Amino acid sequence: MARRQQRFTVRQPREIVYRFLSDPAQVGNCLAFVTGTENGRGNLRWRVKAPMSGITGTPEFVLDFHTRPPDEVRWHGQGAHLETRGLVILSAGGEDATVVDFTLEMTALGAMALVIEPMAKVQIESQMDYFASRLREALEAGEGQG
Repeated sequence: MARRQQRFTVRQPREIVYRFLSDPAQVGNCLAFVTGTENGRGNLRWRVKAPMSGITGTPEFVLDFHTRPPDEVRWHGQGAHLETRGLVILSAGGEDATVVDFTLEMTALGAMALVIEPMAKVQIESQMDYFASRLREALEAGEGQG
């Protein structure tokens, strides 16, 4: 399993950050490996971007997404050969700022684990940086606030 934690600050009030992250599609837009969100077939799903989808044999994650107002968002995405778990905890970071504590896990499953696990361990740091960068960018642009 690859697991990393990162803390960063965004210049938006906690309520706005929480509202944004309460939407699974917005969270998916902040994850480098997600290409879209679908709500069909009785399940919420994140589609996985190529080349990750091809390399891992995981074209999508069936998503279990939970929020706990006003400061916690968590998810578990189950794929064919890979699963992901995320946890975001928000706290006040001063005037109109929010501290984001983000934990991301990627776990390779089954026979593909020997191939996928080393890749996940190498990629997870860049996934974390992408999430922080994309979240800041989206909030500054006012995405998900209308």
